[in-house]
Amino acid sequence: MQHARQVQDAVIVDLQQGAGELLTAKTAVVKANSAGGDRAQLDGAITHFQRARADFQRALDSVQSDLVLDGAAIAPGVGSGYVAPRVKTVEAVARMGIALSDAGEESTRLDAALLAPAASGTTSGQKVLDVMTQAQQKAPLIKAALQRAQQEAAGVDLQFLPASQKDTLANAKSDIAKGLAQMDQFEALAPAVIELLGGNGNRTYLVLQPDPAELRGGGGFIGSYSLLTANKGKISLGHAGNTTEIDYPRPTPGNPKYVLAPGPLQQFTHGQSYIVGDALFLPDFPEAAKTAEKLYTQESRSTVDGVISLDPWAVAALLGVTGPIAIPEWNTTVDAATFPESVFQQQQKSALKLTNRKAFFAAVAARLIERVMALPSSKWSQLVTALNTAVTQRRLQIYVNSVTAQREIDRIGWAGAMVAPSAADETMMEVESNFGGDKVNHWLARSFNLTLTSAGGKLHHALTVSFVNSTPPGYPGGQRYSCYVRLYYPASATGGKISTAPDRVANTEAHTGFNMLDGWFTIDVLWYGSGAGSIRLAWDTTWDPTTAKRIYWQKQAGTLADAIKVTYVVNGKTYTATSDLGQDRVLDLSPSGVSIVAGAAGQAQLPQFGS
Repeated sequence: MQHARQVQDAVIVDLQQGAGELLTAKTAVVKANSAGGDRAQLDGAITHFQRARADFQRALDSVQSDLVLDGAAIAPGVGSGYVAPRVKTVEAVARMGIALSDAGEESTRLDAALLAPAASGTTSGQKVLDVMTQAQQKAPLIKAALQRAQQEAAGVDLQFLPASQKDTLANAKSDIAKGLAQMDQFEALAPAVIELLGGNGNRTYLVLQPDPAELRGGGGFIGSYSLLTANKGKISLGHAGNTTEIDYPRPTPGNPKYVLAPGPLQQFTHGQSYIVGDALFLPDFPEAAKTAEKLYTQESRSTVDGVISLDPWAVAALLGVTGPIAIPEWNTTVDAATFPESVFQQQQKSALKLTNRKAFFAAVAARLIERVMALPSSKWSQLVTALNTAVTQRRLQIYVNSVTAQREIDRIGWAGAMVAPSAADETMMEVESNFGGDKVNHWLARSFNLTLTSAGGKLHHALTVSFVNSTPPGYPGGQRYSCYVRLYYPASATGGKISTAPDRVANTEAHTGFNMLDGWFTIDVLWYGSGAGSIRLAWDTTWDPTTAKRIYWQKQAGTLADAIKVTYVVNGKTYTATSDLGQDRVLDLSPSGVSIVAGAAGQAQLPQFGS
């Protein structure tokens, strides 16, 4: 037993050194990634993983090659009760460390490949595709190593582990679980990225450039569009144009290209065809994108593999990463701070009298794609953050035909889909479309006042949407906000009311789990002077005032950070909270108050294999 203790003490030193090397390696990987791709840190991490493996292997060899321990382990009495379980524990810890070292080294090599500078003539897309393809081949080996580590960790008997090592084992188990979860995510991510980047063949995406100034349910009227091509990682912008090229003359009934529009659009267009420009009528982007694809194919006789909606604020977010971009054909330079207003003025102000004014957005998009594809890996983390922000604010929305890729887009929150009713106890979404060909939403001030009153097992919702229309003269369409409004609220709700004028042609759209209130509302600066007005809506749901509940409030694409105020009346007391709809919000209601917190956000991140 004395010899066993001596061997154990010596082995513990090796195990502690191995654990220390693993921690140093992990820290280096995290620092390298947070620094935007520090190759020296990653090379150092690989060295530490190799040292860790050597320490753990030495500990394992020390135990397995000791003949005295072999004999003691089978000796009567002390063998099975004292020596054998301790030897088994040491071996399990050592094998766990070896497996973790192997997984860490291989995954860090992938990190290094991803974050290293691109070879001359290689675009970011080509580099990402190459690394993703490599990683997809190595992922099973890394995952198998982590599974071995997890199995060995499960075999460690804590009663035979020194107290100083118990926390280390707990941390290792946590890291293993985290690593396996990351590998599961990667196994879903890699095929999606490879598909999106054209790794499986040439892919063409219809890029819609909505104009939020002319608001629609899914973001805005589509004044211009582009075709984005992805082929083996090379991303290029093809044809770009004004939607009038394919939409007009607008087909009428009897024309082979005629497509029956939703009821409110029929009312607005007097029965003319559904067109690409109005494809974002629906607030659920995957459904709106499918409509856009069908309409584009109907009008152009061409097919695409998916649809991307990119509004001026999304472009501004990307400009914040690339820096200002010169647009010589327009004699201007665009930057993040001024782009939304700049593109509005270039496209909308009638005094410019430019027949090609909507080509400005497309010209910017072409150069923006070039700059994004040339970004160094040190900028990729910033790029992903900017894209997540644009998605969270519903400025960027993506739908692709590939089921594999779309599943991943949904997972990271980039799809722009209506939030399912099961996301909270209740969901709600107010949506507006300013039909009339004007640009009033650019000038409109909008605010929401929601009063929630709990009484008699019901929660009464009273929502007032207030507007101030300050549109000046001189812009296309005039100063009239001709608004078609919809409220989506729980299917189980009762007593729905809206203060607007009813449809003349019914809206038959349906969304599982939702009721819908809709109608028409107008504010005209010239007619009403102040340009102020409001819409009132109300509905009731079943409610238990003694428990905590959540209401998910979804933001409409194309709107800004409109102010919201929530008043909650429960058990004879009144509580208030304020926020904005710069993104989705969650109302947390309890018997003692109300609070407003952030809702869903974009969740994309660069894979960090070694951390």
